[in-house]
Amino acid sequence: MTPPELRDLVADALTLWEIAARPKVAGVGVSLTAPDGTPLAVHPAAAADLPVRWWLERPGQRRPCTSVLGLLRTLRNAVGAGAGEARRLRVARPDA
Repeated sequence: MTPPELRDLVADALTLWEIAARPKVAGVGVSLTAPDGTPLAVHPAAAADLPVRWWLERPGQRRPCTSVLGLLRTLRNAVGAGAGEARRLRVARPDA
């Protein structure tokens, strides 16, 4: 995933969670500021770090993420959107 694609994924997730934060491409990853003012950064992991695929960093903490779902869950908690009820996508047949 390229840095602009990662930025767009994070931006879409923040919109869904109704979090007013703007991710920016920063080197090979993205950076943003959580609503509480905490700086956050998402960086791809090095090949030697497998199975870790991304790192979510904030001051004094570096969290490993092994999948896109893990990254989004970790980011959701980091920006404070994890306290509410999770939104679920519901797919219905067109004739339903």
